[in-house]
Amino acid sequence: MVDRMYIGRLPDGALAMAAIGLCVPLTTIITAFNGLFGRGGAPLSSILLGEKKKKEANNILTTSFICLVITSLVITTVVWLFQDPLLYLFGANHETIQYARDYISIYALGTIFIQLTVGLNYFVNAQGYTRFSMLTVLLGAGLNIILDPLFIYQFNMGVKGAAIATVLSQAVSCLFVIGFFLV
Repeated sequence: MVDRMYIGRLPDGALAMAAIGLCVPLTTIITAFNGLFGRGGAPLSSILLGEKKKKEANNILTTSFICLVITSLVITTVVWLFQDPLLYLFGANHETIQYARDYISIYALGTIFIQLTVGLNYFVNAQGYTRFSMLTVLLGAGLNIILDPLFIYQFNMGVKGAAIATVLSQAVSCLFVIGFFLV
């Protein structure tokens, strides 16, 4: 959503906005998988922690983490190999394809960060650390709000800049949430 605020102000903003809209089904797929492993694993882990079965709870967290990483790699590979057919399937045309390609090719590289940030944040919430979880989300969103105009306008990168800003913001959030589990 943050990217759209800035992309819409580009000289060719209408086409760029349409192109970003074409990427939404792919970003929704990413969200579905982090929900699958995060929303699925976090309650099970929480129940086991409540039963004082820390080892079993950690096994579920570890399994979810591995599944998030594997699906990230698979999604990134599929998007990179089939981005044009996928984008055309979702409605791209000769005017929007380059903008959509510019955005999704970079965004796909950040799939790992998005998967881990959101997927692991469910585990943070399930343990009762809702403020920390919200800080993780706010950190990524706030950083994206700051980085978007820098990359889009200052570095004159347009749609690619929006994707880079998003990936960098998610990478910082990812490190933040992983740090939670390492401390």
